[in-house]
Amino acid sequence: MESVFKERSVAVKRVTIKMIAQEAGVSPATVSRVVNNKRNVRPEVAERVREAIRKLDYHTNEVARGLVRGTVDTFGVVVPDISNTFFSRICKAIQNTVMPTGAAVFLHNTDGILNRERQIIKELASKLIAGIFLVAPRMPATEIRTLSEELGVYPVVVDARVENCRLAAVWVDNVTAFIEASEHLISKGHKRIGFIAGPLAVANSKDRLDGYRIALRNHGIKEDTSLIYESDFTIEGGYKTAKEMFRKKNPPTAVLCSNDLMAIGVLSYLHKEGVKVPSEVSIVGCDDIDVASSLFPPLTTVSQPIYELGVTAAQMMLQYTSTNEVPHNSILHAKLIIRNSTSNVQQRKSESETRLAEQLSHNAQVQEERDNR
Repeated sequence: MESVFKERSVAVKRVTIKMIAQEAGVSPATVSRVVNNKRNVRPEVAERVREAIRKLDYHTNEVARGLVRGTVDTFGVVVPDISNTFFSRICKAIQNTVMPTGAAVFLHNTDGILNRERQIIKELASKLIAGIFLVAPRMPATEIRTLSEELGVYPVVVDARVENCRLAAVWVDNVTAFIEASEHLISKGHKRIGFIAGPLAVANSKDRLDGYRIALRNHGIKEDTSLIYESDFTIEGGYKTAKEMFRKKNPPTAVLCSNDLMAIGVLSYLHKEGVKVPSEVSIVGCDDIDVASSLFPPLTTVSQPIYELGVTAAQMMLQYTSTNEVPHNSILHAKLIIRNSTSNVQQRKSESETRLAEQLSHNAQVQEERDNR
Protein backbone atom coordinates (compact mmCIF):
# COMPACT_ATOMS: atom_id res chain seq x y z
CA MET A 1 0.00 0.00 0.00
CA GLU A 2 2.83 2.35 0.88
CA SER A 3 4.48 1.86 -2.52
CA VAL A 4 1.24 2.75 -4.29
CA PHE A 5 1.04 6.08 -2.44
CA LYS A 6 4.66 6.83 -3.25
CA GLU A 7 4.09 6.04 -6.90
CA ARG A 8 1.10 8.37 -7.01
CA SER A 9 3.02 11.08 -5.24
CA VAL A 10 5.80 10.94 -7.80
CA ALA A 11 3.28 11.03 -10.63
CA VAL A 12 1.57 14.11 -9.26
CA LYS A 13 4.88 15.90 -8.78
CA ARG A 14 5.87 15.09 -12.35
CA VAL A 15 2.82 16.83 -13.80
CA THR A 16 3.53 20.54 -14.09
CA ILE A 17 2.53 23.18 -16.57
CA LYS A 18 6.18 23.92 -17.30
CA MET A 19 6.95 20.32 -18.29
CA ILE A 20 3.89 20.15 -20.55
CA ALA A 21 4.89 23.47 -22.13
CA GLN A 22 8.46 22.29 -22.65
CA GLU A 23 7.32 19.02 -24.20
CA ALA A 24 4.93 20.80 -26.57
CA GLY A 25 7.34 23.62 -27.38
CA VAL A 26 4.93 26.33 -26.25
CA SER A 27 4.60 28.79 -23.37
CA PRO A 28 2.89 27.91 -20.07
CA ALA A 29 0.19 30.47 -20.92
CA THR A 30 -0.57 28.58 -24.13
CA VAL A 31 -0.96 25.34 -22.18
CA SER A 32 -3.45 27.07 -19.88
CA ARG A 33 -5.39 28.38 -22.87
CA VAL A 34 -5.68 24.89 -24.31
CA VAL A 35 -6.70 23.47 -20.94
CA ASN A 36 -9.39 26.11 -20.56
CA ASN A 37 -10.65 25.64 -24.13
CA LYS A 38 -9.91 29.19 -25.19
CA ARG A 39 -10.45 29.82 -28.86
CA ASN A 40 -7.33 31.88 -29.57
CA VAL A 41 -5.03 28.84 -30.01
CA ARG A 42 -4.34 27.36 -33.43
CA PRO A 43 -5.65 23.79 -33.80
CA GLU A 44 -2.23 22.32 -34.53
CA VAL A 45 -0.76 23.99 -31.43
CA ALA A 46 -3.63 22.75 -29.27
CA GLU A 47 -3.07 19.22 -30.55
CA ARG A 48 0.64 19.40 -29.66
CA VAL A 49 -0.31 20.35 -26.11
CA ARG A 50 -2.80 17.48 -25.85
CA GLU A 51 -0.19 15.07 -27.19
CA ALA A 52 2.28 16.28 -24.55
CA ILE A 53 -0.37 15.69 -21.89
CA ARG A 54 -0.90 12.14 -23.11
CA LYS A 55 2.83 11.48 -23.36
CA LEU A 56 3.41 12.63 -19.79
CA ASP A 57 0.68 10.31 -18.55
CA TYR A 58 -1.18 13.31 -17.21
CA HIS A 59 -4.34 11.32 -16.53
CA THR A 60 -2.90 10.25 -13.18
CA ASN A 61 -3.62 13.73 -11.84
CA GLU A 62 -7.07 14.72 -10.58
CA VAL A 63 -7.04 17.90 -12.64
CA ALA A 64 -6.11 15.91 -15.72
CA ARG A 65 -9.29 13.88 -15.51
CA GLY A 66 -11.00 17.19 -16.21
CA LEU A 67 -8.81 17.59 -19.28
CA VAL A 68 -10.18 14.34 -20.66
CA ARG A 69 -13.66 15.85 -20.39
CA GLY A 70 -12.43 19.10 -21.91
CA THR A 71 -12.73 21.07 -18.67
CA VAL A 72 -10.70 21.70 -15.55
CA ASP A 73 -12.78 21.72 -12.39
CA THR A 74 -10.29 23.20 -9.93
CA PHE A 75 -10.37 26.79 -8.66
CA GLY A 76 -8.14 28.86 -6.41
CA VAL A 77 -9.42 31.35 -3.85
CA VAL A 78 -6.96 34.01 -2.70
CA VAL A 79 -7.88 36.02 0.42
CA PRO A 80 -5.98 38.56 2.54
CA ASP A 81 -7.01 37.12 5.93
CA ILE A 82 -8.89 33.86 6.29
CA SER A 83 -9.24 34.41 10.06
CA ASN A 84 -11.49 37.39 9.31
CA THR A 85 -15.13 36.23 9.48
CA PHE A 86 -16.01 38.40 6.50
CA PHE A 87 -13.61 36.58 4.19
CA SER A 88 -14.31 33.11 5.56
CA ARG A 89 -18.03 33.59 4.80
CA ILE A 90 -17.22 34.59 1.23
CA CYS A 91 -15.05 31.48 0.86
CA LYS A 92 -17.82 29.28 2.21
CA ALA A 93 -20.29 30.73 -0.29
CA ILE A 94 -17.89 30.14 -3.20
CA GLN A 95 -17.24 26.58 -2.12
CA ASN A 96 -20.93 25.77 -1.60
CA THR A 97 -21.74 27.10 -5.07
CA VAL A 98 -19.02 25.47 -7.17
CA MET A 99 -18.62 22.10 -5.43
CA PRO A 100 -22.02 20.71 -6.57
CA THR A 101 -20.65 21.01 -10.12
CA GLY A 102 -17.83 18.61 -9.22
CA ALA A 103 -15.24 21.34 -8.76
CA ALA A 104 -12.52 21.48 -6.14
CA VAL A 105 -11.45 24.66 -4.34
CA PHE A 106 -7.96 25.48 -3.06
CA LEU A 107 -7.71 28.30 -0.50
CA HIS A 108 -4.67 30.55 -0.14
CA ASN A 109 -4.03 33.30 2.42
CA THR A 110 -1.84 36.34 1.63
CA ASP A 111 -1.90 38.20 4.97
CA GLY A 112 -2.56 41.28 2.86
CA ILE A 113 0.97 41.19 1.38
CA LEU A 114 1.05 42.33 -2.24
CA ASN A 115 4.09 40.33 -3.36
CA ARG A 116 2.70 37.19 -1.76
CA GLU A 117 -0.54 37.73 -3.67
CA ARG A 118 1.39 37.90 -6.95
CA GLN A 119 3.39 34.80 -6.07
CA ILE A 120 0.31 32.75 -5.18
CA ILE A 121 -1.42 33.68 -8.44
CA LYS A 122 1.60 32.51 -10.42
CA GLU A 123 1.82 29.27 -8.44
CA LEU A 124 -1.86 28.53 -8.97
CA ALA A 125 -1.56 29.20 -12.68
CA SER A 126 1.38 26.80 -12.91
CA LYS A 127 -0.88 24.05 -11.56
CA LEU A 128 -3.40 24.56 -14.36
CA ILE A 129 -6.08 26.04 -12.14
CA ALA A 130 -9.14 26.83 -14.25
CA GLY A 131 -9.88 30.10 -12.49
CA ILE A 132 -8.85 32.24 -9.54
CA PHE A 133 -11.10 34.17 -7.16
CA LEU A 134 -9.22 37.25 -5.93
CA VAL A 135 -10.96 38.46 -2.78
CA ALA A 136 -10.23 42.08 -1.80
CA PRO A 137 -6.97 42.01 -3.79
CA ARG A 138 -4.08 44.39 -3.15
CA MET A 139 -3.12 44.33 -6.83
CA PRO A 140 -4.60 47.08 -9.03
CA ALA A 141 -7.12 45.93 -11.62
CA THR A 142 -4.85 46.68 -14.57
CA GLU A 143 -2.11 44.45 -13.15
CA ILE A 144 -4.60 41.66 -12.44
CA ARG A 145 -5.77 41.74 -16.03
CA THR A 146 -2.25 41.80 -17.48
CA LEU A 147 -1.00 39.00 -15.24
CA SER A 148 -4.03 36.78 -15.82
CA GLU A 149 -3.70 37.17 -19.59
CA GLU A 150 -0.01 36.30 -19.44
CA LEU A 151 -0.71 33.21 -17.33
CA GLY A 152 -3.84 32.17 -19.20
CA VAL A 153 -6.18 31.95 -16.19
CA TYR A 154 -9.70 33.23 -15.55
CA PRO A 155 -9.81 35.80 -12.71
CA VAL A 156 -12.92 36.93 -10.84
CA VAL A 157 -12.38 39.87 -8.49
CA VAL A 158 -14.50 39.78 -5.34
CA ASP A 159 -15.22 42.70 -3.00
CA ALA A 160 -13.22 45.31 -4.92
CA ARG A 161 -14.53 47.94 -7.32
CA VAL A 162 -13.27 47.39 -10.86
CA GLU A 163 -14.17 49.90 -13.55
CA ASN A 164 -12.95 50.55 -17.10
CA CYS A 165 -10.91 47.37 -17.07
CA ARG A 166 -12.14 44.22 -18.76
CA LEU A 167 -12.34 42.02 -15.67
CA ALA A 168 -15.15 40.02 -14.09
CA ALA A 169 -15.89 41.53 -10.69
CA VAL A 170 -18.51 41.77 -7.97
CA TRP A 171 -18.45 44.38 -5.23
CA VAL A 172 -20.60 46.36 -2.81
CA ASP A 173 -21.38 50.06 -3.32
CA ASN A 174 -19.32 51.19 -0.34
CA VAL A 175 -19.48 54.89 -1.15
CA THR A 176 -23.27 55.02 -0.84
CA ALA A 177 -23.21 52.75 2.21
CA PHE A 178 -20.84 55.05 4.10
CA ILE A 179 -22.70 58.18 3.08
CA GLU A 180 -25.72 56.62 4.76
CA ALA A 181 -23.75 55.54 7.84
CA SER A 182 -22.23 59.02 8.21
CA GLU A 183 -25.60 60.71 7.74
CA HIS A 184 -27.06 58.53 10.48
CA LEU A 185 -24.51 59.99 12.91
CA ILE A 186 -25.01 63.50 11.57
CA SER A 187 -28.77 63.14 12.09
CA LYS A 188 -28.01 62.42 15.75
CA GLY A 189 -26.26 65.78 16.02
CA HIS A 190 -22.68 64.53 15.67
CA LYS A 191 -20.24 66.83 13.90
CA ARG A 192 -16.94 65.59 15.30
CA ILE A 193 -17.00 62.12 13.76
CA GLY A 194 -13.81 60.12 13.89
CA PHE A 195 -13.13 57.81 10.96
CA ILE A 196 -10.94 54.70 11.06
CA ALA A 197 -10.11 53.54 7.54
CA GLY A 198 -8.67 50.22 6.54
CA PRO A 199 -5.43 50.12 4.51
CA LEU A 200 -5.92 52.78 1.85
CA ALA A 201 -4.17 50.59 -0.72
CA VAL A 202 -7.43 48.60 -0.67
CA ALA A 203 -10.17 49.96 -2.94
CA ASN A 204 -12.91 49.39 -0.36
CA SER A 205 -11.09 51.47 2.24
CA LYS A 206 -10.84 54.41 -0.13
CA ASP A 207 -14.49 54.10 -1.13
CA ARG A 208 -15.64 54.11 2.49
CA LEU A 209 -13.53 57.14 3.28
CA ASP A 210 -14.96 58.87 0.20
CA GLY A 211 -18.49 58.17 1.45
CA TYR A 212 -17.65 59.73 4.83
CA ARG A 213 -16.17 62.82 3.19
CA ILE A 214 -19.10 63.26 0.80
CA ALA A 215 -21.57 63.12 3.70
CA LEU A 216 -19.64 65.79 5.62
CA ARG A 217 -19.59 68.08 2.58
CA ASN A 218 -23.27 67.51 1.88
CA HIS A 219 -24.10 68.71 5.39
CA GLY A 220 -21.68 71.64 5.49
CA ILE A 221 -19.36 70.04 8.04
CA LYS A 222 -15.71 70.95 7.57
CA GLU A 223 -13.45 67.93 7.34
CA ASP A 224 -10.97 67.64 10.21
CA THR A 225 -8.03 65.52 9.07
CA SER A 226 -6.99 64.96 12.69
CA LEU A 227 -10.09 62.76 13.05
CA ILE A 228 -9.15 60.44 10.16
CA TYR A 229 -6.93 57.43 10.82
CA GLU A 230 -5.65 54.52 8.76
CA SER A 231 -5.35 51.12 10.43
CA ASP A 232 -5.72 47.44 9.62
CA PHE A 233 -8.96 45.47 9.68
CA THR A 234 -8.39 44.00 13.15
CA ILE A 235 -9.64 44.39 16.72
CA GLU A 236 -6.13 45.32 17.80
CA GLY A 237 -5.96 47.97 15.08
CA GLY A 238 -9.22 49.53 16.26
CA TYR A 239 -8.09 49.46 19.90
CA LYS A 240 -4.73 51.13 19.20
CA THR A 241 -6.32 53.77 17.00
CA ALA A 242 -8.98 54.60 19.60
CA LYS A 243 -6.24 54.95 22.20
CA GLU A 244 -4.54 57.57 20.02
CA MET A 245 -7.78 59.24 18.93
CA PHE A 246 -9.14 59.81 22.43
CA ARG A 247 -5.89 61.13 23.88
CA LYS A 248 -6.44 64.35 21.97
CA LYS A 249 -7.76 67.51 23.57
CA ASN A 250 -10.99 67.56 21.59
CA PRO A 251 -11.98 63.91 20.99
CA PRO A 252 -14.79 62.87 18.64
CA THR A 253 -18.34 62.28 19.83
CA ALA A 254 -18.74 59.41 17.37
CA VAL A 255 -16.49 56.94 15.54
CA LEU A 256 -17.20 55.36 12.15
CA CYS A 257 -15.11 52.24 11.48
CA SER A 258 -14.33 50.49 8.20
CA ASN A 259 -15.27 47.12 9.63
CA ASP A 260 -16.81 45.53 12.72
CA LEU A 261 -13.52 44.18 14.08
CA MET A 262 -12.15 47.72 14.29
CA ALA A 263 -15.38 48.84 15.96
CA ILE A 264 -15.02 46.05 18.53
CA GLY A 265 -11.51 47.32 19.27
CA VAL A 266 -12.81 50.87 19.77
CA LEU A 267 -15.63 49.61 21.98
CA SER A 268 -13.18 47.57 24.05
CA TYR A 269 -10.92 50.56 24.60
CA LEU A 270 -13.76 52.87 25.62
CA HIS A 271 -15.15 50.25 28.01
CA LYS A 272 -11.72 49.91 29.58
CA GLU A 273 -11.46 53.67 30.06
CA GLY A 274 -14.94 53.99 31.53
CA VAL A 275 -16.38 55.90 28.57
CA LYS A 276 -20.08 55.17 28.11
CA VAL A 277 -21.30 53.96 24.72
CA PRO A 278 -23.48 55.42 23.26
CA SER A 279 -24.25 58.20 25.75
CA GLU A 280 -20.74 59.68 25.54
CA VAL A 281 -19.45 58.22 22.27
CA SER A 282 -21.39 56.57 19.42
CA ILE A 283 -19.84 53.79 17.32
CA VAL A 284 -20.71 52.43 13.86
CA GLY A 285 -19.05 49.42 12.23
CA CYS A 286 -19.30 47.65 8.91
CA ASP A 287 -19.98 44.05 7.74
CA ASP A 288 -22.54 42.93 10.35
CA ILE A 289 -20.52 39.90 11.39
CA ASP A 290 -22.28 37.33 13.56
CA VAL A 291 -21.07 38.75 16.88
CA ALA A 292 -22.13 42.35 16.08
CA SER A 293 -25.65 41.91 17.46
CA SER A 294 -24.34 40.25 20.65
CA LEU A 295 -21.98 43.00 21.79
CA PHE A 296 -22.71 45.36 24.67
CA PRO A 297 -24.22 47.49 23.40
CA PRO A 298 -25.30 45.76 20.16
CA LEU A 299 -23.40 47.37 17.29
CA THR A 300 -24.93 49.68 14.70
CA THR A 301 -23.30 48.56 11.47
CA VAL A 302 -23.37 48.56 7.68
CA SER A 303 -24.69 45.10 6.83
CA GLN A 304 -23.00 43.77 3.73
CA PRO A 305 -24.42 40.94 1.59
CA ILE A 306 -21.35 38.82 2.38
CA TYR A 307 -22.69 35.42 1.37
CA GLU A 308 -24.24 36.88 -1.77
CA LEU A 309 -20.83 38.27 -2.75
CA GLY A 310 -19.40 34.75 -2.75
CA VAL A 311 -22.36 33.15 -4.53
CA THR A 312 -22.39 35.82 -7.24
CA ALA A 313 -18.64 35.49 -7.76
CA ALA A 314 -18.94 31.71 -8.10
CA GLN A 315 -21.76 32.01 -10.62
CA MET A 316 -19.71 34.49 -12.63
CA MET A 317 -16.73 32.11 -12.63
CA LEU A 318 -18.81 29.15 -13.80
CA GLN A 319 -20.23 31.29 -16.60
CA TYR A 320 -16.76 32.62 -17.44
CA THR A 321 -15.08 29.22 -17.71
CA SER A 322 -17.93 27.67 -19.70
CA THR A 323 -18.35 30.45 -22.28
CA ASN A 324 -14.88 32.08 -22.42
CA GLU A 325 -16.69 35.44 -22.19
CA VAL A 326 -16.13 37.96 -19.40
CA PRO A 327 -19.39 38.34 -17.41
CA HIS A 328 -20.81 41.78 -16.72
CA ASN A 329 -19.77 43.27 -13.39
CA SER A 330 -22.23 43.00 -10.52
CA ILE A 331 -22.73 45.74 -7.91
CA LEU A 332 -24.49 44.78 -4.67
CA HIS A 333 -25.95 47.07 -2.03
CA ALA A 334 -25.48 47.27 1.72
CA LYS A 335 -27.99 48.20 4.42
CA LEU A 336 -27.50 50.17 7.62
CA ILE A 337 -28.61 48.17 10.67
CA ILE A 338 -29.34 50.55 13.56
CA ARG A 339 -28.81 49.03 17.00
CA ASN A 340 -27.86 50.49 20.37
CA SER A 341 -24.29 51.76 19.87
CA THR A 342 -25.45 55.14 18.52
CA SER A 343 -27.49 57.91 20.12
CA ASN A 344 -28.01 61.67 20.05
CA VAL A 345 -24.90 63.68 20.79
CA GLN A 346 -24.64 65.19 24.25
CA GLN A 347 -24.19 68.94 24.26
CA ARG A 348 -21.03 68.70 26.27
CA LYS A 349 -19.30 71.80 27.53
CA SER A 350 -15.73 72.33 26.42
CA GLU A 351 -14.55 71.78 30.01
CA SER A 352 -16.22 68.37 30.03
CA GLU A 353 -14.63 67.41 26.73
CA THR A 354 -11.22 68.54 27.95
CA ARG A 355 -11.68 66.60 31.19
CA LEU A 356 -12.54 63.43 29.25
CA ALA A 357 -9.45 63.78 27.05
CA GLU A 358 -7.23 64.51 30.07
CA GLN A 359 -8.57 61.48 31.92
CA LEU A 360 -7.97 59.19 28.95
CA SER A 361 -4.48 60.62 28.47
CA HIS A 362 -3.71 60.14 32.16
CA ASN A 363 -4.94 56.55 32.05
CA ALA A 364 -2.75 55.86 29.02
CA GLN A 365 0.32 57.33 30.75
CA VAL A 366 -0.29 55.23 33.86
CA GLN A 367 -0.61 52.09 31.75
CA GLU A 368 2.57 52.95 29.85
CA GLU A 369 4.48 53.39 33.10
CA ARG A 370 3.25 50.00 34.29
CA ASP A 371 4.31 48.37 31.04
CA ASN A 372 7.81 49.83 31.37
CA ARG A 373 8.37 48.49 34.87
